[in-house]
Amino acid sequence: MISTTKNTLEVVDAYYQAGVEKRLTDFGSYLHDDFVTTAPNYLPWGGVHHGGAFFREQVLPNLPDVLDFGRFSYDVFFANGENAIALVNFGLTGRDEMIKISEHWTVRDGKAINIWVAYFEPQALLDSLKIPHGLTRAAA
Repeated sequence: MISTTKNTLEVVDAYYQAGVEKRLTDFGSYLHDDFVTTAPNYLPWGGVHHGGAFFREQVLPNLPDVLDFGRFSYDVFFANGENAIALVNFGLTGRDEMIKISEHWTVRDGKAINIWVAYFEPQALLDSLKIPHGLTRAAA
């Protein structure tokens, strides 16, 4: 029998690997029907969305238009039981910039139950999505 923590890591990693392998929509089979997506309201996929269909139909097919999974990497990835946290880096599609995202997952019985997402320094992402903002970049 596979441990809960190991299963959680495998399910969440399947999401990132599907993106890297350009088959992100395949991850839809890992979503529980009652999957909940929570992301910042200022994003097109932001807010709280109940139901796996939203993530399957609205997020998975469109995310590669914004996030370049070819430049994906983990900073930190760990799980404890049903809960996983992935601090990840993504390139922005069509841009040189990178973005750091903290993604918090819950996995139960081999299915992802929810994801809660926080973006660090989202200016480049907002610029890429052509969303007006008053954020400024820190001097390097």
